[in-house]
Amino acid sequence: MKKILFVSALAIFALSLQSCKSQKTLSEATTVADPASEVTEVAPIKYTNARPAASEAVAPAAPATPAANDRTEKVTVVDNGDSGLLKGYNVIVGTFGSKTNAEAQKAKMISRGYKAFLVQNAGGMFRVVAASFDTREAATAIRDVIRSTYANEAGTCAEAWLLIPQQ
Repeated sequence: MKKILFVSALAIFALSLQSCKSQKTLSEATTVADPASEVTEVAPIKYTNARPAASEAVAPAAPATPAANDRTEKVTVVDNGDSGLLKGYNVIVGTFGSKTNAEAQKAKMISRGYKAFLVQNAGGMFRVVAASFDTREAATAIRDVIRSTYANEAGTCAEAWLLIPQQ
């Protein structure tokens, strides 16, 4: 019996030593760019609030239809002050059964610079909308940025998706 205990303790000790291997820090793992390498400058993006002239009428957007990873459902905005924020394409960064948990995710996204708000579906689930857009292209671009920026947040931002609200 003592032999079994001794062998088991030795095996546990050996396994614990394996998990204590040193890991490189971020500064050790990154490499410094060669100063002689070529650097390309990129012009900053300029945003304007200009609207097209009356003679440049914009065609109405095509009806929203879901792509393979998009979802369509009837939702209502939770806070009446946010009712004007819901548009045709919404980037969802979390779904919660608890309003408290949804509010926490909403606060996290607001602290990161997003104009987040909550919607609730017919099943009572709270969805956290990080951003809302009139076009699929704009929503898809932000969804992809959120997925890549917060890739380590399993279950939330890393799995961001698009919601197209039903009328």
